[in-house]
Amino acid sequence: MAETITVAEPLLVLLVAALGTYALRAAFLVTAQDRPPGPLARLLPHVGPAVLAAITLPALIAPRGAVTVVDTVPALLAASVAALVWRRTRSLPLALFAGLGLSVLAHAVLG
Repeated sequence: MAETITVAEPLLVLLVAALGTYALRAAFLVTAQDRPPGPLARLLPHVGPAVLAAITLPALIAPRGAVTVVDTVPALLAASVAALVWRRTRSLPLALFAGLGLSVLAHAVLG
């Protein structure tokens, strides 16, 4: 015997999920203080770089989902050159163009 799902059941699930997420957000707003606690305040400056590293490193090491010389080496070279150019010049456009140019050149040479 097949169960029939009514329209109200998915709507009820969505409503409960929405209320749950709203309650979580409201709990943070209600209990918010002017400053975070000491241990949390020491960790907060590291969250941004950690998130950026978590996003960019897999894209650099395995651009197409696997580590290969043809894809990984140009990506790492381009990122390294872009970082060096930005470090020396503090110019983001110059760093981006340097990294892009090296990536195109490396892809042309490697494959």
